[in-house]
Amino acid sequence: MSKKNIESHHNNPKEDKNYQFARWMSWIFLGASIFLLIYTYYRAEITNREAVGSMYLKYYLIALIGIFFWGFVLRLNAILRANLVTVCISLLVCIYLLEGALNLFAKSTQKTFNPFIFESSVEYDQRSKLEVIEDLILMGEDAVPSKGSSYKANKDELFPLSGVSHKKTVGGNETGQYMIYQSDRYGFNNPDFEWDAKDIEWLLIGDSFVFGEGLQSGENFADQIRLLSEENVINLGAGGNGPLMELAALTEYAAEVKPKKVIWFYYEGNDLIHDLPRDKSNQLLMKYMEDGFSQNLINQQDEVDKVLKKRISIEKTKAKKKSNSIRQKKVQKYQWVKLYAIRNMIGFDAYIEIDPLFSKILKKAKEKVESWGGEIYFVYLPEFNRYNVVRFSHDRFRKKSEMIGMVEELDIHVVDIHKEVFSKNPDPLSIFPLRRPGHYSAKAYAEVSRVVESKIKEFENNNIK
Repeated sequence: MSKKNIESHHNNPKEDKNYQFARWMSWIFLGASIFLLIYTYYRAEITNREAVGSMYLKYYLIALIGIFFWGFVLRLNAILRANLVTVCISLLVCIYLLEGALNLFAKSTQKTFNPFIFESSVEYDQRSKLEVIEDLILMGEDAVPSKGSSYKANKDELFPLSGVSHKKTVGGNETGQYMIYQSDRYGFNNPDFEWDAKDIEWLLIGDSFVFGEGLQSGENFADQIRLLSEENVINLGAGGNGPLMELAALTEYAAEVKPKKVIWFYYEGNDLIHDLPRDKSNQLLMKYMEDGFSQNLINQQDEVDKVLKKRISIEKTKAKKKSNSIRQKKVQKYQWVKLYAIRNMIGFDAYIEIDPLFSKILKKAKEKVESWGGEIYFVYLPEFNRYNVVRFSHDRFRKKSEMIGMVEELDIHVVDIHKEVFSKNPDPLSIFPLRRPGHYSAKAYAEVSRVVESKIKEFENNNIK
């Protein structure tokens, strides 16, 4: 069509009515771009402020580009606008067809969890954590919830790194039965007599994975390594821990018992994405980067218990597992709308920023451990999202190879659990309870513990530096 004809068409309102669909679609695309900008701001600045802020930058850019592009399209003549809208709709249809294909492929190649089959074949505890605690109290037990991940100390108040001591403690329920254990003298998940050993051989540092969230007695990493090595093992893991809190626990408790081997468990799902950004804004936790700082928690357990007991009522109000579970199912049901499979396949949301502070934390931890003649080891724990879709590169996801390289530059031995365990399993999702995002199954904990114990003994025997 000539330029004259195009201009004639553009100036013909009657003919332009034939292109009203394209005009309305342009307005819809513009509205969707504005909505994406508002939603990104809501996620980045309101609901998830503790995440790495730069991970949302790409969504801001997409939204702004969309707003300017569709604003420009609305100023074009009807024919050009119609052509652009047709191309964009075609691309959108192709993208969602690919999303559907990826979801179908995942369902055809991996067994999916059927909650009805599970609940009929296994006794599943439907109670909330609060109900479990209240039932235990009625039975005469002095029960409390495990330390929550959202604890924030008040001014001039101790910052606890463990739970309440010597209490029947209730954790989560990922396998059908709630985790219930007797806390030790410092509020950690250990048999209390472990602290009486003359020489502590192993000490584990980490978050809820090391704590043993959702597991039964005898199933966590410390229990398994204790069984395999027949040596003394102390578990300092706690739910919600991040690298700074783990350094704090090492300072407060490990320095007192001087373990020969300190195992630092790193979880790629939140240690740097959520936990470190959250904790480095805490002035008290940042003081652990200073030489000589300590709250002297190991000698103030009575005060720690008092602080925690004041806040137990707050933690209890968050024990709404059943309603949260229903909400999570709804979220997962509509993940295809957000192109979850495609984004995950190309690693679009796998961005992670390796904060230089993390390297400094590890370096300081290494110096502390070596000051009493011990050795520190680093265990890399993979997350569920690494395996729930087709993955082009496992090394690039969450910058795994870069992270491991950084740790090895500090002359710290690394045990890569993806390489040693998950990559050797033809169905990695079977490693997660009920094939859902979360912690590992008891069977997987046993396998990971076997690998950790074996690899570290190998490092020791070969005297690798």
